[in-house]
Amino acid sequence: MPIGDPGKEQFRRAIVTMRNLHIAAALSPLFTMRAELLANDELSDRGGFDDPTKDHLVNLLVHCDRWRRRVTHNPDNESLGDKIEVAIDSNTSLEVGANPFGGDDIQNQSGGLIDLPFAVDGSDPDIPIQSQLKLKSTHAIVLLGALDKTIVAWTRLNSRDRTRFITRYDSMRIYGHYQEILGYLDAFGGDLNRVDIAQVLPSEEPLGPNDSPNRRTESAG
Repeated sequence: MPIGDPGKEQFRRAIVTMRNLHIAAALSPLFTMRAELLANDELSDRGGFDDPTKDHLVNLLVHCDRWRRRVTHNPDNESLGDKIEVAIDSNTSLEVGANPFGGDDIQNQSGGLIDLPFAVDGSDPDIPIQSQLKLKSTHAIVLLGALDKTIVAWTRLNSRDRTRFITRYDSMRIYGHYQEILGYLDAFGGDLNRVDIAQVLPSEEPLGPNDSPNRRTESAG
């Protein structure tokens, strides 16, 4: 399938054709974070994930948020939210130029339509859709859901019809999604939030799900 095919399953609402290449640039670190989450064996642990994994994911989220700021058209240097940045280093000072990708003092040319350079239809093995995954950890399911919802939200911004940059209002909409992801990382992540899991899942039972305790296997005569 070509990259421009519409998304499927959790990406079915994604708009994959747009004018704004800056949105594609801002999506790139999100797909990196998604790949890191799915490849991390700590996220297979049903009891939770450790501090290093939480710190790693927060670092990746901060990188996503920095790109959100960079692609936001903000000539008045208004506040674009700082909770994500503060979450990892309260001493960090992030300078965002008024014109991070060039001038805004003249009328720019209109751009043509582009296809989102990420295949969200299940054809890319690095971007699997829900039916291609087997996630044992409920924490991983929640985090992945929040990430995928954010990816779809990026593609549906009204700024997708601009040739470059996103508006401050659209930027703050995405910031809300990033705050949600940060909230999940704080609520479920780290050593303090780990819980003890004593049993295997029915699907992991070597003699089959019906051999798991409290599963009825009797059949009528």
